[in-house]
Amino acid sequence: MNVFKLIEDNGLTLHGDIEHFAELIRREEREACAKIAEQWPYEDERMFSIAQAIRARGEQ
Repeated sequence: MNVFKLIEDNGLTLHGDIEHFAELIRREEREACAKIAEQWPYEDERMFSIAQAIRARGEQ
């Protein structure tokens, strides 16, 4: 993840947008973790449930 691209793509500045920026970082991290769970190399349906649970954390 390129932090500066994330800032630019979302129309933010480094001055005054820190809360929004922090949420963007959290969202990116949740998605990265969910993708790892989905790509688990073993046949295990639980990993899809785990990926869904990770993504749902952003909706709480």
